[in-house]
Amino acid sequence: MSLIILRALPVLLFCLAAISSTAVADEQVTIRLQTVLDEFHVANPAAPGVVVHVESPSLGLEWAAAVGLANRDSADPLTTDHTFRIASNTKTYVAAAILRLAEMGKLSLDDPLARYLPADQYRLLADDGYDLEAMTIHQVLAHTSGLYDHPTFPHYEKAILADPHHRWTRLEQITKCVEWGDPVNAPGKWFSYSDTGYIILGGIIEKLTDENLGSAVRGLLDFEGLGLKSTWWEILEEQPAGAGPRAHQYFGDLDTYDWDASLDLYGGGGLVCNVRDLALFTRLLLEGRILQEKSSLAAMTSAGTLNYGLGLANINLGEYLAQGHTGFWNTFVFHVSELDLTVSGCILNHHAEKGRELAWRLVEAVAGDAAGER
Repeated sequence: MSLIILRALPVLLFCLAAISSTAVADEQVTIRLQTVLDEFHVANPAAPGVVVHVESPSLGLEWAAAVGLANRDSADPLTTDHTFRIASNTKTYVAAAILRLAEMGKLSLDDPLARYLPADQYRLLADDGYDLEAMTIHQVLAHTSGLYDHPTFPHYEKAILADPHHRWTRLEQITKCVEWGDPVNAPGKWFSYSDTGYIILGGIIEKLTDENLGSAVRGLLDFEGLGLKSTWWEILEEQPAGAGPRAHQYFGDLDTYDWDASLDLYGGGGLVCNVRDLALFTRLLLEGRILQEKSSLAAMTSAGTLNYGLGLANINLGEYLAQGHTGFWNTFVFHVSELDLTVSGCILNHHAEKGRELAWRLVEAVAGDAAGER
């Protein structure tokens, strides 16, 4: 995809940008965090705004801040209440929902994918050379199934840019997977990231619950009980009462706000939330408060490959091991259990510096104080 670099936002707009924050920890920590956020924003003028949430109960730290604009055309200030499309961060929720179905005895992670596919999907994939009897639910969750990743093919980007309001279907996207690519490898051979695989998993959740993906995942993971007040599945659910307005997210100089959400909806993406909810869900999941069996969480964090479990990435942020995910729209959430620290955020341009870098800087800003507490 060709990069279209935005002209730097005028300094005046930056000065007028809304900055909202709350902090109950040491003032020096929050000063460092705010400095990281401000410097990142200045260094990334392509992104109208940046919003983050940082939380460490052991340090008495719960801090959130937003800088810049939620919409560069109207100069609306970005706030910590703004919501946004979280793209592939959705995969963590989908994986957790599949594991809840396994805990309920609705499926086994070792079951062949063939057992759950509708006839049209089965024919498409089998005719393209996929061994659906050898491919397991576990492999699809871990991106080791060999399924091609249809969004990586240039035609998908071209189709979206040609008609960003097109209403895609799940079957249409699986069809493009078959038309544009072939099996990447034999099932279980190696890691190869596949959005298509999670689209298929979304269909399995719907089949086993007899609900649309939004209400199914909401119920399986108990969004209400978790206190996720600003999280919903776009198109498939109504925006919750009280959830903040959705920020404008950019692809270069293109405002994607009214692009049809179906381009990333059926399991590979689809959720909308704010930074608080994104951090809260990930923290509760990794604290063992969402899945009922310890073995389920162990599978999510370590049963895939070295760098990716089941819907969760394992990465190093500086010297610390973190678990979480990133999303195409430059969203991120990571939990560092060693520091009892969760960081989440959204950078409002896909082409700005990536969220993983900002997450690392936020962790470093807190790490000294966390180390002193241990």
